[in-house]
Amino acid sequence: MKQVHYTMLYLVSCAVNGSIPEQKHTENIDMDALFSFSRAHFLEVLTGTSLKQSGIELSKEWTQKLSKSTRKNILFDNERKKLFDFMEQAGIWYLPLKGVILKEYYPAVGMRQMSDNDILFDEAFSEDVRNYMESQGYVGESIGKGAHDVYVKEPVYNFEFHRALFDSERQSRLSDYYADVKKRLLPNDSSSYGYHFTNEDFYIYIVAHAFKHYSGGGTGIRSLLDFYVYLTAEEQNMDFEYIQKECGYLGFSEFERQSRILCKKVFGADVPVGFEQFTNSLSEEEYEMLEYYLSSGVYGTTERFIKNRVNKFRKENGISSKLHYIFRRLFPGIETYKSYYPFFYKHKWLLPIGWLYRLVRMVFSKKRRSSVSKEMDIVRKM
Repeated sequence: MKQVHYTMLYLVSCAVNGSIPEQKHTENIDMDALFSFSRAHFLEVLTGTSLKQSGIELSKEWTQKLSKSTRKNILFDNERKKLFDFMEQAGIWYLPLKGVILKEYYPAVGMRQMSDNDILFDEAFSEDVRNYMESQGYVGESIGKGAHDVYVKEPVYNFEFHRALFDSERQSRLSDYYADVKKRLLPNDSSSYGYHFTNEDFYIYIVAHAFKHYSGGGTGIRSLLDFYVYLTAEEQNMDFEYIQKECGYLGFSEFERQSRILCKKVFGADVPVGFEQFTNSLSEEEYEMLEYYLSSGVYGTTERFIKNRVNKFRKENGISSKLHYIFRRLFPGIETYKSYYPFFYKHKWLLPIGWLYRLVRMVFSKKRRSSVSKEMDIVRKM
């Protein structure tokens, strides 16, 4: 871990705990490196807020990030209210997810930066939602593929409508667990069709979502921070016997336990201050886990994703051959077609044409060729 990494963690901790950074820990900061690294983890608003509170002047770009994040949150809230009003009138049940809920646990509007609005909804009304979004000026970027539909609109709007919480092909156990998700939900008091998780089930869900990324391409420090702010507010009211049982069933009880301990050691108000004091307070296992979070960025890395995918394939299939892995990537199982090529899934007798279709798309798409070439190169070097 570098000094700039520690500085970011320290400033973020100050921001979420409502404390002003000590001057001796804000001197001689490499502001460009700090801004760049904070931005890589979607934390520049939090670090910028702490720096401003300690009397340090920010660059114009950094200052604009703070004001734009606040404005974006307000715009998202207003647009989401309009959407929920429509869904109430149309009788469509809905469940706000992830950042829509977590942002309320941060000290001020805009502190948790948002890139999109995630909403689980009744997929029977997909066409109704599409008609509404298009009537509001949204463009569908990805419709009917994978587990969610994506709609965007200038200047900043981005909505993801989830038909399922997890992809049935890539996260089969999670997909099965949440297959009948509505039985785990409670109705909102203030609406007819809005729902929410219990505190325990929401925590299990955000851990599951983080673990999906952590064990895939990786996930950044903001995931660890989300755990901290949520636990700070709700831990005393949660049934951890139930949480640990469910996490154990889903296969990530150790990840939950380690992340829960680590987030408090990293962001807690009583964490030792100073680079050496902080690093010495972590066990070797905790330090390695923190390094993994720090090196992942918000969305992880392609190389890490591919290596983790190959290792998972080996573990699940007992096959170490790289050729077997490549073959399965070129000719995936039926679940891939169910999620991403529904026409061929519906007409299974046409699957050979589906295989050919995927190969032709790869050949004639420069972006896909580049992606496949990069993946094969990483696999070859493993």
